[in-house]
Amino acid sequence: MLDMAEREGVVDIYNCVRELRSRRVNMVQTEEQYVFIHDAILEACLCGDTTIPANQLRSVYYDMNRLDPQTNSSPIKEEFRTLNMVTPTLRVEDCSIALLPRNHEKNRCMDVLPPDRCLPFLITIDGESSNYINAALMDSYKQPSAFIVTQHPLPNTVKDFWRLVLDYHCTSIVMLNDVDPAQV
Repeated sequence: MLDMAEREGVVDIYNCVRELRSRRVNMVQTEEQYVFIHDAILEACLCGDTTIPANQLRSVYYDMNRLDPQTNSSPIKEEFRTLNMVTPTLRVEDCSIALLPRNHEKNRCMDVLPPDRCLPFLITIDGESSNYINAALMDSYKQPSAFIVTQHPLPNTVKDFWRLVLDYHCTSIVMLNDVDPAQV
């Protein structure tokens, strides 16, 4: 289908799926699978191949951050713009727990909130805190809720962060922000 998109500028998903089903009856059975095919093709057409070999990551990342003086943009900014286009936008009602007044002070940025359907709830009891943390359970390609994504703890959420680590038996922590030695 991607070859068809490149060659002809269009994709005939319906007939392609029909052809696949003629060869394998159980190939695409549900509306969810059909929608997934549409989304995957759209993402592939808009984003292209973004894989980077691990041994080239440093140099490719450096190149992707170079600003084009004419557009005042960089390849990495463009890639994030495209990613934002293909990522569904959450509605206010999708994040109702994060938006409760008692949880506002636990959110570093009100633009980055976890959807209710992905929230990990803190189990370990702490008399001062609620069971909310600005975090989301994420699926891996093999297992649901395999990862937890969260913000760097705020001074008032450090205990909650460690409760999360304990409650969900986290064995690894990967930080993508700069570490301030004064806060370690």
